[in-house]
Amino acid sequence: MKVLFILSIIFFSTYGNAVVKRHDVPPEKYVLEKAPGYLIDMPHEGHGVLINAQWVLTVAHTIFYDYVGKSIEIDSKSYQIKSVHKHADYAEPSKALLKGDLAPLMTFLYARSDIALIELSSPVSNRKPIDIYTNDDEKGQRVTVFGRGATGNGITGENIESKSLRELNHFENIIESAEAHWLAFKFDEPVNALPLEGMHGSGDSGGASVIIQQGVPYLVGLSSWQLAHGDISTFQGGLYGTTAYQVRVSSYRNWIFGILSQ
Repeated sequence: MKVLFILSIIFFSTYGNAVVKRHDVPPEKYVLEKAPGYLIDMPHEGHGVLINAQWVLTVAHTIFYDYVGKSIEIDSKSYQIKSVHKHADYAEPSKALLKGDLAPLMTFLYARSDIALIELSSPVSNRKPIDIYTNDDEKGQRVTVFGRGATGNGITGENIESKSLRELNHFENIIESAEAHWLAFKFDEPVNALPLEGMHGSGDSGGASVIIQQGVPYLVGLSSWQLAHGDISTFQGGLYGTTAYQVRVSSYRNWIFGILSQ
């Protein structure tokens, strides 16, 4: 189990999720001085989203061990984790999937439910939760995505060493497909790209993907994984043409509200 845990960290740190940017746009244009109030940093890396004063929604693979009793730091205040609820259809990849041809791993990632809810022991003060998006018309909508992971650009891909800087970035993209439990978009080259086109990369897992309707933000997705081909040892994340997958929050609305109402 310890070996699998370490391999999982290596894989998701390298091939999971960072804000990767257009090479022809000044990187500082993607930088944000202040995070939206609903974006929560997880204990080690990755993010969660405050959807209720006492509940954080995240991807399950950001939870590296039993977090119950541990704390999340929010605005210099510690909030103890009361309970953790991973979706029943979530599973960790086996050691065999974390080497060689990436195709079996991609099939595995697509089939699982990478989502979890974290209950805090007390309500978060001075932060406004975000409502989840409950409609099923995400395809074609523009999203804004947030993260503090590694940075890079579409030509060279993500630079893992930059992840330690924990710099807050954001980017935009257009949802190209809404399939079952996943939203997908492609990191387009500049000729077809949005002004702040980008994609998530290493350290951005669980970051909020939001749409704005009549000035109100709604949570539509959580950064989860990149579609990859070839051998795992040669894969470079964040290149132009790469497809990103995010948890489709609307498809889990019954599961989310069911746990919140317990």
